[in-house]
Amino acid sequence: MTVKTFSINAEKTAFVKAYLPDSIMDYEFTEKRPSVVIFPGGGYNHVSERESEPVAFQYLAAGYTAFVVTYSVNARFPAALIDAAYTFSKIRERAEEFKIDPNKIAVLGFSAGGHLAGCLATMWNDNLVVKTLGCSPDDLRPNAAVLCYPVISGVTAPHEESFRILLGDEPDRSDLSRLSLENRVTPKTPPVFIWCTANDDSVSAHNSLVMAKACISNKIPVELHMFDEGPHGISTCDKSIGNDKNFWRPNVRRWIPLSVEFLNKYLNV
Repeated sequence: MTVKTFSINAEKTAFVKAYLPDSIMDYEFTEKRPSVVIFPGGGYNHVSERESEPVAFQYLAAGYTAFVVTYSVNARFPAALIDAAYTFSKIRERAEEFKIDPNKIAVLGFSAGGHLAGCLATMWNDNLVVKTLGCSPDDLRPNAAVLCYPVISGVTAPHEESFRILLGDEPDRSDLSRLSLENRVTPKTPPVFIWCTANDDSVSAHNSLVMAKACISNKIPVELHMFDEGPHGISTCDKSIGNDKNFWRPNVRRWIPLSVEFLNKYLNV
């Protein structure tokens, strides 16, 4: 495996770490692999290590190339979204170098990173984003999305810290509605896989429910898994994220193979 890092903003405070598997002789799919672009959580005020490399390794094991994004934090909207969109543009531009299929790139995000991943999945053709980057909207569109205990709505059970960072201390309801992803889903949104735990006391499971409902209303393929219990920030649910056994949930860890099956189906892997 080779690991490469490249910056995605002028200040070099946002960057991508690319985990590139070695080619395997006689396995045709390793010529151009599918890939997953990972946005860790952190409430938009930091980027969680727990949801970074440990997650990348799970998808590497499943045959995917993985990219982990350290995006702009403590910054008003749309700074992080511009980072996310630029990341997709550059990854597709460098597809040959990375030996990936530019038409099989999924976005994956946790918590606030799930909101960011969802923003890209629903706003990839937004005029603000496209004009800022000066590229084709199709360069920015994920081919599928995986949202892990995501922040979705600024109206329904909002994660106040995330929206305060994005919009200020007293955001207008209209701005909250504009960044509520259940309002941004369209028939052009890619297939979406969502999972959460029912007793998450940081980001309510209602967020996942309203996103799934919006996908259904727009006839977007969607798969939702709500596990009975587990703390927020559970990530891979095993010791790969540390020694705190409060996060070890073998039953919830099923989200990983379930999401891989979903991606394999909709990325045609």
